[in-house]
Amino acid sequence: FSSISKNSLSHEFWIDPENYHLSNDEKVIANIFIGENFEGSPIPFTKKYFKISFLHSKDGKSKIKGRLGDIPALNIKKISKGLNIIQIESVTKYIEYEELVKFEIFTREKGYPYLTQKHTENNYPDNFFESYKRYAKSLISVENFDGKDIDTNMDFELIFLDNPLKNLNESKRILLEYKNKILADHKVSIMSLNNGYFRKEYLRTNEVGHLDYLFKENTKYLIESVVIIEGSNKKKDNYAKWHSLWTSYTLKTPNKWFKCAELLLKFYEKL
Repeated sequence: FSSISKNSLSHEFWIDPENYHLSNDEKVIANIFIGENFEGSPIPFTKKYFKISFLHSKDGKSKIKGRLGDIPALNIKKISKGLNIIQIESVTKYIEYEELVKFEIFTREKGYPYLTQKHTENNYPDNFFESYKRYAKSLISVENFDGKDIDTNMDFELIFLDNPLKNLNESKRILLEYKNKILADHKVSIMSLNNGYFRKEYLRTNEVGHLDYLFKENTKYLIESVVIIEGSNKKKDNYAKWHSLWTSYTLKTPNKWFKCAELLLKFYEKL
């Protein structure tokens, strides 16, 4: 069982490819991180942690295979032209809280300011377990930016309704789904990193479950959100009082030179 630490309190979980934009003969190498604000510890590949790992592209869905203990965890050789989506789902994990104040800090930060009050009303102890699962996606491109995001059918998921790598002068819609239904008026954080400059923004989905966001060029993004529900409170789950679901999406917008190269490539392909 995990004890409370900086990483487990924040437990942002994200896929971080070494390169987000590849040529056709390159392979995808990506770390899986746990931490916060783009700083964290890489997780080795292990079936004890990763329940589901798939790659989605215009050519369909393929299982991502890995070697036990690999860091970076993901080494994907077969990729398709256009947009490719990496999907990861973790097994259920547990955190033991020894005091309620740390749980209150976590729940307030994630948009649940009254949960500790409910915890007390339920006569739950200050020492308790929380169960959690993590869901992550990452968007990479090969040769060009053609294609669209897909719903991978995870319990908690961010979905781009518009291609976030094209037409960066236009805002893009990002949908948030929970149990395949839209999640309206829910907190989402967007972290960005550009030339060493870090920024974190807090937004909320609208009445139809999405938010509009204007991405900047040549910037890495980590979008994340959390849902907290009642835990099973059963012996098999360490009598977990609460269960949290975490979703994240990473991408990197192209720079001007990359976009020019893409246009030139398309021009020569037509000749």
